[in-house]
Amino acid sequence: MRRYITLFVLSVTLVTWCARDVQAQDTPTVRLGFVLNFARYVEWPEATLKPGEPMYICLAPGDAAMVEKLGELAKQTVQNRQVQVRSLMRPSDMDNCKILYLPAELPTPLAAWLTAASKTRALTVSDLPDFADQGGMIGLVSVNGRYRFDINLGNARQANLRISAYLFKLARTVK
Repeated sequence: MRRYITLFVLSVTLVTWCARDVQAQDTPTVRLGFVLNFARYVEWPEATLKPGEPMYICLAPGDAAMVEKLGELAKQTVQNRQVQVRSLMRPSDMDNCKILYLPAELPTPLAAWLTAASKTRALTVSDLPDFADQGGMIGLVSVNGRYRFDINLGNARQANLRISAYLFKLARTVK
């Protein structure tokens, strides 16, 4: 009997620890870290991202926790550019955005955001399910409590964005 109680306590502890690990990985900071690192391994054409221009990282509405953490990115530099962050309310606010993050809780239709992003040639990143298959460029996917990502190379090429081979090696899938 004592053996079963010990086994039960160990099982509960393990389940609790694993659940905590999943929650720790599903934080806005982790997702923003991915966005920032994607910016380091993507090249925009000079006509889209002029020399000396800041790197504008924009967030569509729907994730209040990410909005709170968004300011942390403004302290960073990417490709010798100061990062500027913007929280958007609607797709028409996308002026100057080079990266657009679309949260899974997006309150407006995805198609409107993707259309606006294509006009500004913004890299699109999201944790929406099957994002890379729905017209997005990089989709974050939670696998066993850790984020992986899928790349839709065709969509990135339509925007004249060059994604580093380094990201291809790290991606779960490249389409």
